[in-house]
Amino acid sequence: MSTGSGLTEDQKAQFDEQGYFIIDEFLTLEEVDGVRNEITTIMDRYPDVPEELVQIEPAVGRGEITPDRVELGVRKLFRMARHNDFFRALAFHPKMVGIAEALVGPDVSLFQSMLLMKPPHFGGQKIWHQDNAYFRLEPNDVFGFWIACDDATLENGCMHVIAGSHRSGIGDHGGVADDYGLISPPSVEDAVACEMKAGDALIFHGEIYHFTPPNTTGQRRRALQYHYAAPHCRSSSDSPFPPFTAEVIISGAGAEGL
Repeated sequence: MSTGSGLTEDQKAQFDEQGYFIIDEFLTLEEVDGVRNEITTIMDRYPDVPEELVQIEPAVGRGEITPDRVELGVRKLFRMARHNDFFRALAFHPKMVGIAEALVGPDVSLFQSMLLMKPPHFGGQKIWHQDNAYFRLEPNDVFGFWIACDDATLENGCMHVIAGSHRSGIGDHGGVADDYGLISPPSVEDAVACEMKAGDALIFHGEIYHFTPPNTTGQRRRALQYHYAAPHCRSSSDSPFPPFTAEVIISGAGAEGL
């Protein structure tokens, strides 16, 4: 049965209990192609783009690897909705907004947008962590969409989660930047590997334990990740990072609109 937001009661129950659920064919293949094409449009302008928008794979940055083209050496696109009209408009996608309002609404902000590029052969792992360990939002009314833009497999670095771990609070983290993660990480054997087809969406709580292994294949593994939160959430004083602020106010007081 639907809750009236595109979210079923079973999905809501799984989110509350396990901290995640998957929706098959969440975006159409035409919509996925639009995302892929916009990535290339951004990279065709590189380096004439905002500095924070494009993050290069460390091995490429160190000169150890030279990809066939610049786009294949990118680790991440960051805060696209702040810098790019296409990705800002995508934040208002009715499917995403409907689920966001069901989980944190009725007032919703897009808190962070990223494209996790995981290039072929040398795309590195993302160590075990909780996203709200970065944000330190209080209250923790924050969750993410992780939408596969290529088929995501065990071999090319699909998402792994620890079901129910969002109910234990924020664990101790250490390290810096993209190597900031859980000091006592769980075992991969205890994880759920979320293999997905292009267009499928993983919806996950901001405090669930998760990681992605390296890409050992010749196939790309791009994923669109949008985090939504209630606009009243604020970074706590114990955050190891500068306070996070919303990229776009989606609905409720101060909504910006398209």
